[in-house]
Amino acid sequence: MHIRRPLADRVDRLLVPLLVIAVVITAMGLHGYWAFKVSTLLVFAIAVRSMQLLVGASGQVSLGHGAFFAVGAYTAGVLSTHGWAPGVATVPVAALVTGLAGFLFGLPAVRLAGPYLALATFALALALPQLLKHSAFEGWTGGVSGLSLDPAESPLIFMSADQWLLLLAALWCGLIFVAADRLLKGPCGLAWMSLRDQPTAATAMGVDVPKWKAVAFAVSSAMVGAAGALSAAVSGFVSPDSFNVFLSLFLLVGVAISGPRYASGSFVAAAFLVFVPDLAERVSQEWTGVIYGTVMLASVYIAPGVRRLRMRRTMARRKI
Repeated sequence: MHIRRPLADRVDRLLVPLLVIAVVITAMGLHGYWAFKVSTLLVFAIAVRSMQLLVGASGQVSLGHGAFFAVGAYTAGVLSTHGWAPGVATVPVAALVTGLAGFLFGLPAVRLAGPYLALATFALALALPQLLKHSAFEGWTGGVSGLSLDPAESPLIFMSADQWLLLLAALWCGLIFVAADRLLKGPCGLAWMSLRDQPTAATAMGVDVPKWKAVAFAVSSAMVGAAGALSAAVSGFVSPDSFNVFLSLFLLVGVAISGPRYASGSFVAAAFLVFVPDLAERVSQEWTGVIYGTVMLASVYIAPGVRRLRMRRTMARRKI
């Protein structure tokens, strides 16, 4: 009997080709504000995907991924302002630095479980912005004022700088999504899912649970660090106040909206995180937080219900 794949599975298989085609088409017609917004959407899609890998694959909850986002952004900012690497070329270095930082932080932290791990990462998210403002690091981080990056320049005559950044963001987004998909479908993904579902059985089979959890934390941190580097290149500015604890909470909300599994859902969550605050501010500047919070809560409650409904329909089709 032929089993029809769920729609989300079919979309995920075509996600990267569709992304490349869509961005190439839209980049030729977008300028200024909208090119910046779509680039920001791609950045947050990578960040949400990193949380999907951590929460959905390994079963760990982090409330401090905004801190690793900041590490990636500041790595790109320092490299760019000192002339050591230009713009988006800082992405792989930022991913390497944040991946190493995530592994070093995760190796002892993942021995904690549940709310204790969440509190440890939450403490990191609270502490890092204050460290970035400290006078001892001001020569590197710019202190409270942050760092201003040189404006990006397009090497192509027929494309503006904003369009060029959009294409580069799409390229890195596609590469990172493909790499994450390969990891999840390979031995790493199997190890992480065994730790998530049956950690006791995995330990009995000889799996080094702390090490594999730390690896998952490192890979997720590297992904969100790459997103931070892209964000610095797109915005041309990094500041400690841009990476407060709410950023970590928003990424976790993104996973609640997108679901822990489907890569295509990360774009839906990213669109929510990028566009809903602007829409809420247009409706009412005084009630922006209330409107945004209400829509966020509604999405968190509605999205799981929609996924359950789709699952029931899929099971009903399989029975037929």
